[in-house]
Amino acid sequence: MVKSKFKQKRKMTPTRFKVLRSDGSIESAQKTVETTFGLPAGAVKLVYPSGRKARADSTVGALLKYWDSNG
Repeated sequence: MVKSKFKQKRKMTPTRFKVLRSDGSIESAQKTVETTFGLPAGAVKLVYPSGRKARADSTVGALLKYWDSNG
């Protein structure tokens, strides 16, 4: 096995590890995930633990709180 002389560390965090802002809307979060991962429009749906779709004008923070308390 040949080892490389040039060992480089990652300069950026991979895209899948980036965090959404808690004060952002659900609609913007869904669009961000779709564009980041190259998914078609409407492919991402954020839901409550009960399976009900989260409203577009709700915030990501509110959804996270709901999952923490009821999930």
